[in-house]
Amino acid sequence: MGIESREAWLRQIHEGKSFLLISHINPDGDTVGSVLGLRLALLSIGKSVTIVCDGIIPPNMRMLTGYECYLKPDEVTGTYDTAIAVDISSPDMMGDSLPLFEAAKVRMVLDHHSTNLAYGEINWVRRGEAACCQLVYDAILALDVRITPEIANCVLLGLSTDTGHFQYASTSSLTMHTAAELVDAGGELSRISRLMYRSQPMRRIQMTKIVYRKMRFECDGQIGVIELTRDDFNSTGCPFGEVDGLVNLALEIEGVRFALLASERENGIKISLRAVEPDKVNDVALFFGGGGHAQAAGCTIHEPLETATAMVLETLRAKVS
Repeated sequence: MGIESREAWLRQIHEGKSFLLISHINPDGDTVGSVLGLRLALLSIGKSVTIVCDGIIPPNMRMLTGYECYLKPDEVTGTYDTAIAVDISSPDMMGDSLPLFEAAKVRMVLDHHSTNLAYGEINWVRRGEAACCQLVYDAILALDVRITPEIANCVLLGLSTDTGHFQYASTSSLTMHTAAELVDAGGELSRISRLMYRSQPMRRIQMTKIVYRKMRFECDGQIGVIELTRDDFNSTGCPFGEVDGLVNLALEIEGVRFALLASERENGIKISLRAVEPDKVNDVALFFGGGGHAQAAGCTIHEPLETATAMVLETLRAKVS
């Protein structure tokens, strides 16, 4: 079930004039596709729109119209009628964009995470939805905006990436119907598939080799564990944004119920968690101050790499005991 302040959310869209759209740190396809699709829709109805992210937009998402308009938090100037946190389960996921959100006259949230606690003044949160881009699609239709091929690509990419290219259990008949409508509107599903899943830079291949070499297993093979150090990132040149999905490699091993990827980053240890249904990991992420979906969640722990991994492992071991 969701926190359906849909009408109030849409009313503020009509009443506001200037908007700041915020993507979360370590941006993925859903937050990028959602922000860029919503940006195009708002521009088409005469709104002033600025987009911001405390992170680097992955190169394979730069096919989307408007990606070059993203600003860093310290590049944003001026004030806004409305700031919208898009696909952001908790305020800390905004990183250095959080003060910009807090300074806005009206603070809104658009999200689908089950752990979202509705931290905005106006919240449109549909918990359990396959992707935030589904809400963006619904908003665009409600605003009576024509879905151009450029908008379709943004929303379709977000739907695809947050459903594992329509493979995860969260994928519903609504998801497939929306995807079909977006393809009819000019969305390039084949191009998205190639860029997101069938084309990788050599640096990610090098990091994948390290992941397989470092992968270990706990609890009779039920938990897969991967630890990546700063040296691993430096030696491969692989940016942080390209490694989160590698946690799924451990989950693909027969018998593994839980997968844990701990990566050493500038602002702490990023923990990426995955589970095979019916097991869940969002409760583990929430315990450590993070959030996410039932089978895909994450958090950041400010401890040394080995300590952070051990803390999360202890919680996962309790689930298989």
